[in-house]
Amino acid sequence: MATVVSSPPVAAREDRLYRISLDKYHQMAAHGILSERDRVVLLDGLLVTKMTRHPPHVTSALRVFKALDGLDIGRWHVRKEDPISLPGGPTGADSEPEPDVTVVRGTIDDYADHHPGPADIALVVEVASSSLAEDRAGLARYAWAGIPVAWIVNLPERRVEVHTEPTGPDAQARYLEVAVYGPDGQVPVVINGREVGRLAVKNLLA
Repeated sequence: MATVVSSPPVAAREDRLYRISLDKYHQMAAHGILSERDRVVLLDGLLVTKMTRHPPHVTSALRVFKALDGLDIGRWHVRKEDPISLPGGPTGADSEPEPDVTVVRGTIDDYADHHPGPADIALVVEVASSSLAEDRAGLARYAWAGIPVAWIVNLPERRVEVHTEPTGPDAQARYLEVAVYGPDGQVPVVINGREVGRLAVKNLLA
């Protein structure tokens, strides 16, 4: 009897992956090629399946959203799980991530025909549990775009990491400074270079 040996799947080489631009991504959505049911997002020019959000993640993201939305942040507003357009990036390709929470310049109506871009964004927040490694890697996209402040609400370690001083476009794009606030601490909320309040970490965690 012949023995059938199955070979493990071979991943495509990085240089053979076909990357698409923000413009093509938007065209695919406009023509119905992609819909919300497809549950994909554009990261580094590639379509990536969205991760499932578990109850602690959802609860923490809502707490962050409501806490930020309750502050007096002037001519800015808070968005939840909405796309931001990031042209270019560390890989040379476009991204349109959907951070858990974002603080954006202006009003909701200012974005009726486009998503916020790097110049419109004061703060991005990612809530991380099983996605911690991926969220930390994703900071490079935000640093490349020059987004001034990025938070990681680190659920496994019960803390909030505040990343500042982005390098901007750089082969090793990153944030140069990080401050860590434990469950008994208070996180300063800095919008456009101005502290507008402080939030108790314990009220942000699930």
